[in-house]
Amino acid sequence: MADRPIPKLPPMPGSKAYQRAESKRQIELDRALRELALGSQVAQEPGETAFYFMTRKGKLRRLELSPEQAKRLEEGELAVVERPDPAQIEHSLVPAAAAEQMFALSKKAVRFLNRKDSPIGFMNDEELKAQQAAEAAGTAPELPDEPEADAAEAPTAPEADAAPEPTPDNG
Repeated sequence: MADRPIPKLPPMPGSKAYQRAESKRQIELDRALRELALGSQVAQEPGETAFYFMTRKGKLRRLELSPEQAKRLEEGELAVVERPDPAQIEHSLVPAAAAEQMFALSKKAVRFLNRKDSPIGFMNDEELKAQQAAEAAGTAPELPDEPEADAAEAPTAPEADAAPEPTPDNG
């Protein structure tokens, strides 16, 4: 028993080694998502149909598409996904199968996919108008850009739970 080496434990959350490992994992995830998006993206056909989707931070973005591409998005044949480029996050149109692969890697990477059982990022006309009005008035809450993690893998830090809630009357 004394001959066996002690197994190396994973780095403690918050340590430099843990942060390096998380950073490396995020870089690999971004690379995989970028390759999937670039390898399967469909060229956007500019047109007169405005198609709205919600970004990760809760802002509306609009794509000016051909009626045919907008119809394919509505029917679930195409999806809007994030393409994490090194400097910023861009958005691409991809076939639904590619979006499903990206969803398996990162649930936040898929911004709109009209799946039959569980649509992603779907807003009805009333929700869209309410969001547009809130953004125009400057009252839309900006959602924090959270790192990708399943609840089972990374429990929330107690400091995040203790943060005071912003009050709406201090603006």
